Amino acid sequence: MQINSALHNQANRRCRWPAFILAGGLLSATSMAEAAWTAAIMPDPLTRQPRCLLSSDPQMSSDGYDSTPVTLVFNGSSLLVVTESELDTSFADLQLTVDKEPPLHSDQLARKKMSLVFDQDIPGLIQKLRAGRQATVYLRFWPTWPVTQSFPVTFSLAGFSKADDSLTQGCQPPAGAAPPSR
Repeated sequence: MQINSALHNQANRRCRWPAFILAGGLLSATSMAEAAWTAAIMPDPLTRQPRCLLSSDPQMSSDGYDSTPVTLVFNGSSLLVVTESELDTSFADLQLTVDKEPPLHSDQLARKKMSLVFDQDIPGLIQKLRAGRQATVYLRFWPTWPVTQSFPVTFSLAGFSKADDSLTQGCQPPAGAAPPSR
């Protein structure tokens, strides 16, 4: 009887550690996801003038030859997909989706063809981003020969609403927000 009890207690202790590790990992993943978007004053990718911008954490994507960072940046009038590789609009398949919503297409390039611009129905797009869980952009890079595919790049929208609130306040924390800890 004591042996069964001792084995049961030992098994319980072994089973608790994975649960604690899993719970800790979920908590840290949640806190990292909350930091996926920031509002800060920095040079606008289009005008190069300093202004309050909302930006995602960069994601890495293949461009057919190498890897390139891809970042979503909202400058108040456009949502930009900023890369370090030249984009290819010749297939008319560059698009943005938010969750299961219909895709938004764009063929408008800027900044040496390294930024894709979405500037249609910005209030509706911001509403979708605030309500969504993830956004995916489908990019095609030039020159990729032979032609391969568009490359999906997914961004978490966790923290987007909070950062957007800060953006609307000129990069100041929203009223009632706790000051940053030092």
